Amino acid sequence: MKTLFFIIALLIFSNIYSQEITQPKIEVTGSAEMSIIPDQIELEIILSSNYKSAKHSMEEVEKKFFSVLEAHNIPKMAVSFISMDNPYYWYYWWWDYRHYYDTKTYKLKFDCAKYDLSFIKDFDTDFIRSLRITNSTHSKITEYRRQVKVEAIKAAKEKAQVLLEAIGQKCGRVLDVIEIQEPILNNNSWYGNYNNNYNNLSSNSVMYQPSTGSGSGESKSQVPSIKLRFEIKTKFEIL
Repeated sequence: MKTLFFIIALLIFSNIYSQEITQPKIEVTGSAEMSIIPDQIELEIILSSNYKSAKHSMEEVEKKFFSVLEAHNIPKMAVSFISMDNPYYWYYWWWDYRHYYDTKTYKLKFDCAKYDLSFIKDFDTDFIRSLRITNSTHSKITEYRRQVKVEAIKAAKEKAQVLLEAIGQKCGRVLDVIEIQEPILNNNSWYGNYNNNYNNLSSNSVMYQPSTGSGSGESKSQVPSIKLRFEIKTKFEIL
């Protein structure tokens, strides 16, 4: 009896395996992308008390820094202290007095719908050692990711249909779907001008960020856009 069950199971397995081998199929990859203007960003600002002309107190530097933010109605609660650097006395003599400095690092987090980066031009560049965007996101980033993924799998099916119609065949049911890992395409570093160095990738479908109705807030944004791009590898049967 066991031998009979083994033979039957072997025949069933062989039949399924042979169908899988002989089943004509087409494998295609669909891709889609969307560029999103962030509505939330974080800036890392490093203040230095070592002026080009003379060394000033950190208190004076901070006063100038916060006065610029106040002039642009940016609340103090948006600013967080991160760290402070004060070189040792021996380092001051070993290195060079022109390189001796006290620094303070702050993080500035704000809503792009309320503020833009125009305040940066009012900073005294002598006391700004470094300024860069460390993070940018959007409050609806999860929803946008879902939309791009859906568009990518639709693009895959459309590609399969177009290719098969060219040879008089039709696209059947989907046999396999694999989500390819999202590439890291965003460069958040900033100083002076914003530059996005995206990979030279061509997508089957290019989507546009849905309008929020705010109008000028989006069109005047100076923040580098976030590029979402997804690829979906699929396998369809050929009818």
